[in-house]
Amino acid sequence: MEQGVGLNACYARPVPDELSAGQKAALTKKRRAAAAKALETRRRRSAFAKARAAEAASKEALKAYCTEHGWRVAFFEGATGSPRTGIIDAIAFRLGRKNSDLLDVRLIQLKGGKAGISGLEIARLKEATAGATVNWLIAEFDGEILHLLPDDSIA
Repeated sequence: MEQGVGLNACYARPVPDELSAGQKAALTKKRRAAAAKALETRRRRSAFAKARAAEAASKEALKAYCTEHGWRVAFFEGATGSPRTGIIDAIAFRLGRKNSDLLDVRLIQLKGGKAGISGLEIARLKEATAGATVNWLIAEFDGEILHLLPDDSIA
């Protein structure tokens, strides 16, 4: 090691011996603050990774359940694949078992990991089912143009 340079044991970085005690303390304080910030960033990223893993696992479990019980499932996600902020995360649907002209639909709030359900979320989901609208549409493609009947945009 060079002469005139000490080794700071906490950070294994050389600290010039010519610094005063106050300058060394200030440098150590800055390094400790940087280390604390880095630790917090790692914790935050770890929590985000755990939440993403729990979300993926709950989606896979729901897909498996729906497939096993004759349901089809569709997930509502943003363009980037991130979850939406609304109460409805997925929809499960199947044709009626006795009458194939009937449709059975379930609106789903997906939970995973350590997330629990609150009474407010149950109320929001019930309100969403009450406010759901159902309408009909015929889509006909003639080889060039898709025609919608009634002439209604799906937007």
